[in-house]
Amino acid sequence: MLSKKIFKNKISGFTLIETLIFLFIFSITGVTFYKGFAAGTKAMSNVRSRLGAIQLANEKIEVIHNLKYEDVGTVGGIPDGEIPNIETVVRSNKTYYVRTSVVLIDDPFDGTFAAGTDIRPADYKQVKVVAFWEDGNPEKSANMVTTISPPGVEAMYTGGILSLNVVDSSGLGVSQANIRIVNNSVSPAVNAEYTTDLSGNLFLPEVPSSVQGYAIEVWKNGYFPAQTYAPFPISSFNPVDVHASVVVASINQQTIVLDKISNIKINVKSPLEENISEINFSLEGGRQMGNTLDTPPVGVWLFPKISFVSNSEGKVSLTNISPGPYYFEYSSGTKNDKYKFLYFDVANIDSDPLSFNLVPESTLEANLVLADKETDSLVVTVLNDSDNKPIQDASIQMRNESGSYDVTLTTNRFGKVYFPDSGTSLDAGDYKLNISCVGFTSLLEEDVTINRLTLKEINLSAE
Repeated sequence: MLSKKIFKNKISGFTLIETLIFLFIFSITGVTFYKGFAAGTKAMSNVRSRLGAIQLANEKIEVIHNLKYEDVGTVGGIPDGEIPNIETVVRSNKTYYVRTSVVLIDDPFDGTFAAGTDIRPADYKQVKVVAFWEDGNPEKSANMVTTISPPGVEAMYTGGILSLNVVDSSGLGVSQANIRIVNNSVSPAVNAEYTTDLSGNLFLPEVPSSVQGYAIEVWKNGYFPAQTYAPFPISSFNPVDVHASVVVASINQQTIVLDKISNIKINVKSPLEENISEINFSLEGGRQMGNTLDTPPVGVWLFPKISFVSNSEGKVSLTNISPGPYYFEYSSGTKNDKYKFLYFDVANIDSDPLSFNLVPESTLEANLVLADKETDSLVVTVLNDSDNKPIQDASIQMRNESGSYDVTLTTNRFGKVYFPDSGTSLDAGDYKLNISCVGFTSLLEEDVTINRLTLKEINLSAE
């Protein structure tokens, strides 16, 4: 009887393990199947959406082919016509966004206006229809392009040519950038959207003449948008990018810079790396809109002077902002007045740190370093006696008479050093300083008395 019971217990234990293994395998299989099913469903949905977009774009092209040549153009476009520039269409409970652009093409086959070999630059019309099932997302769209030729010889030009170049700050063309052109002072009024070609250019013949009347907006995913501005005095400043002008029988070129977005992260902390919250400061800069009429002129920035406050972790984060020059200013206030501004340290920037350049497609990190005015401490600033510039890597020994405090630290690139360091404390009282640096005459037994935050400036002379 005993051996029979033991046999039964062994069989029972093996069955439990077997069940757990089965459940584990089943759960993995179930999760894998669910993920595969979800991915397959999403892929099928995208396929159906793409087929619907292709069908919609094809229908639009067929309708356009049946229009009279003079009617092939977008409402408010260049050329003007009967085709809506932007439409919303619902098919099978799916919403599509249809964008149509029509441009006149100066084909090099018979010469070009730019080369002076073709006095009729409007050779034919190129029509592009893009159907999105997620508005503005080029990865979820289908497009078709067709050309429509005039019934006879192309007409003589009646306007000018507007050539828009969209480039980044390095001079490279930005392809497939979106452009909106608006001018209500011409007849018919212009209000249309286009995209740049692979070189970042938009070439529009037959544009009605206008003096600084064409307002232009440029944007693209991942880039900070740009625009032109009306001339002074309509604008309160002299714009860098003024509205475009078009003169009849000439090529009118305008270049607009479009750069990728960037980020700024600022950490507010003590010299001992302690985070400081509720500190106010301001930033100004980014893309330059223009200049004031002052003498000398002052820059007008898209990012005006804005105040920021550090959060509970002592941080301020600015995301998806314009690249360009920025200017930092430490503010006054109840919390700020409890601290002494020491320096604003921008990583990898050796020039004036209170102004810095934010390059495109980057994240700039900076440290705003402050010292508590009520804490017994010392900030030594070492300067070159000849030009008053800070001296880096100067060695400073700080000690008291009893020898209970004896610490040596070196200055940073701002010529500053803070006592105490993280491993020691500093009491009020009298201390001695020994300052030395390669290439400079040393200063020995320099007296300093500590009472709360104490500031000491040292000038060293070259040997």
